[in-house]
Amino acid sequence: MLPCGNDNENDEESTMNRRWPWICAALLLAACSGSDPAGGVAGGNVGDVPADAWQPLPPAPRLGPEVLAAREALLGPDATDPSKVKLWWVGVSSFVASMGGHLFLFDAWEPLGLQADYVPIGRDELAAIRPEAILVGHGHFDHAADAGHVAGLSGAALVAGGTVCATARARAAELPASVDFPCLLLGDRDTPGVGSVRSIRIWSDLPPVTVIQHPHSAADPSDLLTGGLPLVFVPEILVYLENLNTDPQETVRFVDSLFDDGLVGQPEGGTWMYQLRVGDFSLLWHDSTGPIGDDEVGETVREALAALPDCVDVQAGAIVGFGMVTSGLRDSLAYVDAARPQLSIPSHHDAWAPVVGGGASAYETQWRNALATLPHPPELDYLRDPQDYLVPRVYDIDDPRWKSPAAGSRCAGGR
Repeated sequence: MLPCGNDNENDEESTMNRRWPWICAALLLAACSGSDPAGGVAGGNVGDVPADAWQPLPPAPRLGPEVLAAREALLGPDATDPSKVKLWWVGVSSFVASMGGHLFLFDAWEPLGLQADYVPIGRDELAAIRPEAILVGHGHFDHAADAGHVAGLSGAALVAGGTVCATARARAAELPASVDFPCLLLGDRDTPGVGSVRSIRIWSDLPPVTVIQHPHSAADPSDLLTGGLPLVFVPEILVYLENLNTDPQETVRFVDSLFDDGLVGQPEGGTWMYQLRVGDFSLLWHDSTGPIGDDEVGETVREALAALPDCVDVQAGAIVGFGMVTSGLRDSLAYVDAARPQLSIPSHHDAWAPVVGGGASAYETQWRNALATLPHPPELDYLRDPQDYLVPRVYDIDDPRWKSPAAGSRCAGGR
């Protein structure tokens, strides 16, 4: 029998009791329906599939009332309106996204550690809305620790490096009930190599997704010898005390995930960014910003960003990383300067871990000032925590705005 009751009133299990409705929804979809919980969205892909052998996922599946109710409760009505692209921020660099009628995730981690329940959606809810795919930027815990949980309950296809897929499968195997899910293997830290660009048709009814392998953020002490300065900010502290994690099981889970994909440095499974397009609209998403200076690798990545098909309308990218210790916002700014989007959405700047996660307010003034130094600064939609969690960003794919390329972009004749 599935553990879908809620009879245990032990205080130590209060967090688990709070999760029961969503756990039950996901488990029932995974084990009680007698059907593929992903509605057949695997598209014939089984196990780990190299990118060049991937069979595009079919059009969005028909969904049962339980999934539709979960989506409406968490995301609001018409979450997958095909005439719109929508983004819901769910902490760090994770987003729920809809495009072309498909619902999917960028990264998958419920922010837990010293704090809990700061973000109003968790891993069980992410599974209950049944995403079709999870596009992972890299495998550090704060980006992919819950990929196996969500994929194992929903059947979502995982798009990631090989080590991320292996970790996700191991975590899914620990679930009381789980389903198989395919993994589109992008490669690893050295394969195909930083600066590589590939066009992969992830869905059959959407244009190919452009995937760029790029460097993870890194602190380089030599930057301090050439004019680099650390980013100075006042981090949020009170928010962690107000949302203190008192669940020992969650603490153990968090500690167990700390060394995913190497913890620090260049992730073993590689670091990837994705450009997706539909209609006149294009979206670039990345969950890290590494050094892309004047060396050969940096120039290759900058050229790849400048040459993205149809250029970039909206860029949702990390602005906080290890590099801020020795070079401030230099690397984050370089990604925006290279992509030259019309609209910039920063991420990875919320209060997700003490000190290193300073909270959005800690960085806002400096980020605004940094953008203003660019020759063609984009419009800024600065996400603030916690008020912008799960608040949808909605883009009409036929808005005339997207027909005109951003000033200074290659599509506008720049560079």
